[in-house]
Amino acid sequence: MKVVEITPHERTRLYGMLVAKQAAIQKNGRGTYVRVGRASSTSVRWTHKKYRGSVQLKRDASEAITARIRAAPAENERKLLSSFLDFIDRHSQDRVATITIQYR
Repeated sequence: MKVVEITPHERTRLYGMLVAKQAAIQKNGRGTYVRVGRASSTSVRWTHKKYRGSVQLKRDASEAITARIRAAPAENERKLLSSFLDFIDRHSQDRVATITIQYR
């Protein structure tokens, strides 16, 4: 499992923007992430269409996001991490202050 901590710039609501962006992309029939289960105001889980595994996003009170990336084969986990970081970079690079990755 890999844990990605994303800290947005001050006064930026990054979690809501990411969830809305993924939903808009999925609504148009495109994209690689699919929401699984219910989305709440503080957490959502996505799966990838190509790589087996999931990304669990959680928002805390300070608007920081914790993403837990899990996949059975280590190779899929690495690819899922790379895909998730690419999604973040592509859709919110001007809103992110720091990204920290913890390997567990």
